[in-house]
Amino acid sequence: MKRMLAIFRRDIYSSTRDFLILYMIIAPILLTVGLKFFIPSAASASLQFALNSKLGAEVIEEFEKYGSVELYSSDEEIKERVGKIDDIAGISINDKGNFRIILEGNESHDTKEIPRKIVRSIVSGEEVDVNYKVSDIGIQMSPIAWIGGISLIITAITMGGILIGLNIIEEKESKTVKALNVSPMSRLEFIMGKSFIGIIIPIIDVFAILWILNMLDVNLYMIAVMTLASSIIGVIVGFLIGVTSPNQIAGIANMKLLFLLVGMSIIGAILIPQSQHFFLYWVPTYWAFMGFKGIILKTITWSQLGIYVIWILGLTCGIFLLLKNRIRKGLA
Repeated sequence: MKRMLAIFRRDIYSSTRDFLILYMIIAPILLTVGLKFFIPSAASASLQFALNSKLGAEVIEEFEKYGSVELYSSDEEIKERVGKIDDIAGISINDKGNFRIILEGNESHDTKEIPRKIVRSIVSGEEVDVNYKVSDIGIQMSPIAWIGGISLIITAITMGGILIGLNIIEEKESKTVKALNVSPMSRLEFIMGKSFIGIIIPIIDVFAILWILNMLDVNLYMIAVMTLASSIIGVIVGFLIGVTSPNQIAGIANMKLLFLLVGMSIIGAILIPQSQHFFLYWVPTYWAFMGFKGIILKTITWSQLGIYVIWILGLTCGIFLLLKNRIRKGLA
């Protein structure tokens, strides 16, 4: 343990000397502050309505006075449209002539209230007393907030791994790795000592991000478990960057490729239909995204979380075993 802590202290000192660790910690937090300012502006976008074509021309024209209108032939199509990531209210009518306002639950105040006022104005001009009801089909948070927050969380986890990789590259360039190979320190102690910084930084950043975005009302124990499991992804990636990059420039190039893969998994999880998500099952960050999504939106159970953690650990262990010899040679 003393040897592992010695490696950890050396990494802290080395990173602090170049202000690298400070940047890795602060960068996701600064991005979160920027996202915090951006979230309210998303609610000020122009109003959108998804209307059932059965409502009739007069009702459709009334809604067109307040915003853009999209027409659909069934309630199922409206629900599917409302469930997408933008801010839109659905309006339909049943066989009894009752208006139905269909909301996802994460809309802005105006998107929720203005359709109700429009419906009231339409109803008040008719002789027949027509009622309406609101159908809530799910999520209670702005998509900008939870998608942006989770993306920044995964970025913070990745940053921890990148710091590991850059420290390994520096030690390779300074011949420190070769000196450690002839010391009493085992390779396992070296790997564990290097991994500490890739676990501690994500924990600090994740809870800071949740605090800035006012999301600390979630299950923090689940957050801690998912963060620890996901940080293993960053650790494995960090070692791969370190052992495959001969210098800092090559390490930066590999980091760009890493962020591309991470970004593709997040975008795929958002845009690809749920029925086709199996194309993303091989990417560990996909399971991290789905796990954090379930926790933040409060739609996940401990058993589901356990499945996500098993996927993450299984895939990262598989990647490690697959590239074990490459890592061993890189640390030789």
